Amino acid sequence: MGREIAPGNPGSDRTALLIIDIQEGTTGTVSITDSFQEQADELIGHLNRIAEEGLEKDWMVIYIRSEVVNPLLNLLNSALARGSEGAMLDKRLNIRSEYIVTKRKSDSFINTPLDKILKEKNTGRVVVTGLDAGHCVMSTVQAALNRKYRVAVIPEAIIAKNEADMPAIIDQFRDLGVEIIE
Repeated sequence: MGREIAPGNPGSDRTALLIIDIQEGTTGTVSITDSFQEQADELIGHLNRIAEEGLEKDWMVIYIRSEVVNPLLNLLNSALARGSEGAMLDKRLNIRSEYIVTKRKSDSFINTPLDKILKEKNTGRVVVTGLDAGHCVMSTVQAALNRKYRVAVIPEAIIAKNEADMPAIIDQFRDLGVEIIE
């Protein structure tokens, strides 16, 4: 029998903006993914604007960063190794909150304090942004839905390694019942 997941606070109007994996090792100076680097300036501009607008609406802003601690994985690609420059948030982000959550899986909820923070702040809705649309963003969206949060995404604030995949991924979000904020 599966573990029961305690729900978010679906009755609450409080919103949290999740900004996922905008790091030096993904979009920044030590990224090895050309497509992320090519999309980064525009994406980070959108994220900085959205975070500012969100704060004006009393949204909580949470930055989520990946960190790899497995020595074998770090031998293959150390861009996100714990303590490395790549594991740090991209320098172009205007950090507007003290909430920075470190994850080690695609799902931002697994073995992190994210759910606890959201519950403590009486959050009922999460707006998910960042990268990669088909991996960490999708995993986090599904995990938030499983926890009974209302979920929204902002297409201009999400990127995929292959830009051509974005329309299909946005359709997947719609099929899951995710609000699409245009």
